[in-house]
Amino acid sequence: MPAEFSPKRWERAYRRVVATAFLRVPFYRDQWVAAGRALDEPEPTPSAALTGQLHRLCPFARPFDASREPSLWIGDGRDLLDALTLVGAPRRTPVLEVRPAVLDRRALGTPWSGPRYGVLLAPDAQVVDERRRRALNAVALALAADAGRAVVVGERAALDAILPELDGVQVSAVERVTAARAGDPGVAYDPHLGYLGGRVPACGRTHLLWRRFHARPAGRALAVTALRRARPVLVDVVPDGSGTLTTALCPEHGTPTVSTH
Repeated sequence: MPAEFSPKRWERAYRRVVATAFLRVPFYRDQWVAAGRALDEPEPTPSAALTGQLHRLCPFARPFDASREPSLWIGDGRDLLDALTLVGAPRRTPVLEVRPAVLDRRALGTPWSGPRYGVLLAPDAQVVDERRRRALNAVALALAADAGRAVVVGERAALDAILPELDGVQVSAVERVTAARAGDPGVAYDPHLGYLGGRVPACGRTHLLWRRFHARPAGRALAVTALRRARPVLVDVVPDGSGTLTTALCPEHGTPTVSTH
């Protein structure tokens, strides 16, 4: 676990993102208009309220165009890779993520260094029928079978349903949990912020991916800012269920953790 975390540098990184948001992003500029004054910080926004807002969360100079690019909520996969590293998932092992739709991604991180990647559709995925679901899952299942092992990421119900399809494969199952369950084993996830962190086995605490996210109290909630994303710009987003969360420094590792009150 790296020990180079600096609260001052973390705060400066947050302030840079805030300044960019107010200067260049319609969603946050509109908050100034609504307030009738310049704000020091954006108003915390529930994650659920970001649905349908991609066009307003991108900078004026780089607007989102649904006719030319896929949804930006998909992310690039590096947050999942970092979260799996936190929870101690096996490295150099194919990663299979249970998702509601197929994603044409072959590796996490960079194609030449990240582990192989595939998508598994759970039985309740929106497909024509069960035969089609199994056909779409065949590529990911073959990836796992060829390697003889796989890391499988998904909600508990989805894992329980999908793991029988991996019979004969050495599986490391990693549960994807909501912010409301921070502290449980697995990786913490929000539909719009993506993978936020995971519980570190060595200390039993859920660590935030602090290089990627900043977190601060916002009343009784926790407001999270994506520090490395240029599109969409996400500042002071309140993850679903995070009204019971707080942040602190891990006494063993000296880096930010999140936990329930």
